[in-house]
Amino acid sequence: MTFSTWPWQYWAKERPSAVALSFAGQQFSWAELAERVDEYAQGLVEQGLKRDQLVAVVAPNSASVIWLLLAVLRVGARYVGLNPRLSQQELTSQLAQLEPDFVWYPAKNNCADQCGLALLPRLQLLPPQSPRMVPVTWQATRAATLTMTSGSTGQPKAVVHSAQSHLASAAGLLNWMAFEADDSWLLSLPLFHISGMAIVWRWLYRGAQMVVEPPQELEVALSKVTHASLVPTQLQRLLDNSDIAGLSLKRVLLGGAMIPVSLTERAKQAGVECWCGYGMTEMGSTVTAKLADSSAGVGAVLPNRELVLKEGEVLVKGKTLGMGYYRNRMVFPFSDQDWFATKDLAIWQDEELFILGRKDNMFISGGENIQPEEIEKVLLSHPKVQQAFVLPVDDTDYGQCPVAIVETTNELVASLQDELAAFMKRQVMGLRRPVKYLALPSHLSSGGVKISRKQLADWLAGQK
Repeated sequence: MTFSTWPWQYWAKERPSAVALSFAGQQFSWAELAERVDEYAQGLVEQGLKRDQLVAVVAPNSASVIWLLLAVLRVGARYVGLNPRLSQQELTSQLAQLEPDFVWYPAKNNCADQCGLALLPRLQLLPPQSPRMVPVTWQATRAATLTMTSGSTGQPKAVVHSAQSHLASAAGLLNWMAFEADDSWLLSLPLFHISGMAIVWRWLYRGAQMVVEPPQELEVALSKVTHASLVPTQLQRLLDNSDIAGLSLKRVLLGGAMIPVSLTERAKQAGVECWCGYGMTEMGSTVTAKLADSSAGVGAVLPNRELVLKEGEVLVKGKTLGMGYYRNRMVFPFSDQDWFATKDLAIWQDEELFILGRKDNMFISGGENIQPEEIEKVLLSHPKVQQAFVLPVDDTDYGQCPVAIVETTNELVASLQDELAAFMKRQVMGLRRPVKYLALPSHLSSGGVKISRKQLADWLAGQK
């Protein structure tokens, strides 16, 4: 589908009375949503927001953030979401990197003064004092959103996407994974992450319903929607705690961790279809996908994407590839090559892609190349391990040795550490066995978003 106007305006004409947005017991039809977005956009223009200016939003998901996102786009400005859980130093650094023209954050923000937010003009989400037309037409190729990469191996980068690339991403996934106009997708991932932003564009592409609820209401919200993006532990809790017969959930896009076959089989028995895949910020989220099965692969390449392997590294391009990185108030292409080099290592096997790990995560121990992700996959097969990260520490004999940082179902006491050590001794060869097991610190637990290896490495360096 090709839109000749803003997607919400298109659906306001095609499906005016259909429910578009639900939150806190309220519902807005597409007609009501389009009218409200225009009002907020007019309000932003009155406050001085202009085309191509950048608005930084430091807030968790909420209905207000959705209204703001759509209104910013309607003005022809650019939206960037920043993680409200960033440290003061990290937030200050990202604001300095982005140089936004305006900011928006909830009224109750304790660090506004310390991290520089208060120094920037703050937008209000208000209707206009004098109603007027917003003189901006739909141009799908314009820069629309900036999304910070996870910064898992270094400084986060701001990836620029147009509406066109976001919609191409949505179209490709929904070509395989059914999401119909009468369905509803829960905004279960943060909008400052590409996986959360992708939910919004799938909603806009299909003209279905999006549901916004606070994280603490996740399980209640999941019982009322047909689609959600989750990590396996979230799905596990839902199946453990819910009346399965009363679930409306039909399809789940899983990510963030190894997916146990027992979990997907149990979900299937409850009528929930599980999908998984592989993606990245630069490609607008998902690149490959499949119905979850017993294979550890990540599926085949979705429509609107292209993927090749060069010396084992994944290279990608296609209609979903972003416009480039944002620096010094300009958009710079990712590289001077047609293909984007991801630094992910992979192999093809039985027409399916298998991700081995990242080139920049590999380290050498005793002269042997150690790929942390291979060790993590083994650790995640242990029933008491929910998340696992393997990082190198300096060693006088071997140069570097692997240490495992894990989140477990039980407290990581000495007996569980011994159990994991014995398990790994049976599973992996000598130098690949972690020399120590540490509990994942709670302040670095991400709630479904990729955890930064750099932050973990910094934390590990401070441990004795």
